[in-house]
Amino acid sequence: MLTVISSAADISNAQKALVHQLQTALPQRIACTVGGAGGGFEADVAYDDTLGLWFAGQSQDTKHFNGFGTDTPVAGKKVSLAAEINFPVQGISRAISGVFAQDENGRIAVLHRGKIRGGKAIFFQHYQGERVEADDGGKPDTFALIGWLDDPAFARRMNDFVREILRIKAAAK
Repeated sequence: MLTVISSAADISNAQKALVHQLQTALPQRIACTVGGAGGGFEADVAYDDTLGLWFAGQSQDTKHFNGFGTDTPVAGKKVSLAAEINFPVQGISRAISGVFAQDENGRIAVLHRGKIRGGKAIFFQHYQGERVEADDGGKPDTFALIGWLDDPAFARRMNDFVREILRIKAAAK
């Protein structure tokens, strides 16, 4: 069974690996304003026009922010978030949907709790991707598997997940 990672150092290393994977697979850099519910920030978003996916990351006080969009970014303009997949800086936070988990061989999986606008029940009612169980601080729980950090196709898997979130949000309306 997978085990949710809770140490600050291990979460930081996994976040760095996630950023590296995405920035490698999304080679274009476009200076934009990333907008969100809590305001916006300036960033060079990583983008790939074949996937049609952009990514911007930022470490904040309590979380590693990872924003994604599917619209083509335009330099100097604001980009709209399609999804956020954030991770706590340390510990386990069930209020933050992103989770790094490790298997018995040391591989790191990127998981999602299913908490999106509309709720976890709606998410898993509509979610068509792979589900996995993980030890979440001594409590087993079900998560959506986004992908494995050592997978060369990780960015494609992330793209599929972001589009699945958009599909679920549309279906839940």
